[in-house]
Amino acid sequence: MTEPMPPAGDGDRLAAALKRAAASGGRAVSPVPAQQVSARGARRRRRTYAAGAALAVCLASGGAALAAVQLGRGGEPVGPAVPPSPTKSASLPESSLAERSASPSRTPTRLPWTVTPSTSLPPSGSATATPSGG
Repeated sequence: MTEPMPPAGDGDRLAAALKRAAASGGRAVSPVPAQQVSARGARRRRRTYAAGAALAVCLASGGAALAAVQLGRGGEPVGPAVPPSPTKSASLPESSLAERSASPSRTPTRLPWTVTPSTSLPPSGSATATPSGG
C-alpha cells in the first residue's frame, strides 16, 4: 500500500516555510565566545579530577582502616559464628549414650523409639473442609 503524497505545490510551501523559520531562528542566536566555551571545559575537567581524587582518598583510607582492624586482631582464635546449643535426647538414657560412645566398633542396636500421636491434627470424627475435586 502506498502512502498518500501531498500535492506538489503543498510540499514546496512547507519546505519554504521551514527554511524561513530556520533562518529567523538562526539570526536570533548569538554564539558563545570560544574563550568562554574552553573555560567551561576546563572547569568541568577540574571538577571531574577533584571528584576522582576524593573517591580515591576515600577508598584508600577505607582499605587502610580495614587492614588495620584485621592486623590488630592478631593471634586471637576464631570462634564459631553461633555458639553450639546443648542438646540432650530425651528418649535415650545417659548410660546407653556412654556405652555407644565407648565402643564405636560395635554395631548399633535398634533403640526402642516411641511414637506419640500428634496433637495438632483434629480428631477423626470432627468435620473438616475438604478440597473439591472439580
